[in-house]
Amino acid sequence: MFSSVTLFSIFLMAIGLILVAGGALALWRFASLHSKGTPVIVRPLPASDGAAWRHGVMVYSESVLKVYKLRSLRPGADVCFSRHDVSIVDRRDPTMVEAGFFDDGLKVVRIQTRSVGQWELALDPSGDTALVAWVESSPSVRQTRVLPTDIEKRFRAVSDRQRGGQRQGHQGF
Repeated sequence: MFSSVTLFSIFLMAIGLILVAGGALALWRFASLHSKGTPVIVRPLPASDGAAWRHGVMVYSESVLKVYKLRSLRPGADVCFSRHDVSIVDRRDPTMVEAGFFDDGLKVVRIQTRSVGQWELALDPSGDTALVAWVESSPSVRQTRVLPTDIEKRFRAVSDRQRGGQRQGHQGF
């Protein structure tokens, strides 16, 4: 049988192993994401002045903006914004409280989405420009057209309609 000292040491080793594994995962996430995208400080709204800000990285794809918080152990993105769902509401300068921990030159951009609500992103001028370009380069859902994949089939359909209309017109004479 195990003595209480042995059980306690096994317990401490298990806790230590969990902490080392969590630290390694956090370090890997920080190192791999730090150079992957655009740096950002992000928070969900509503939030009080200076509260709930988290450092992270934004990674753009064609249709989704993924935000990875740097101090998170989650294997995937912490927040995902769909391009068709994002609208930029306004910009503001940091408050006095926020200016205490923000880098100089950051502006706060408030965005609105139907799926995840309102968020604020603290971005430098190049990050702000990248966000605006990403949002504005998306065509409206109403403007998205389906391109013909079988042009011959469409051509024949138009030709058949024209011939059918001519036949009907000639039949009446």
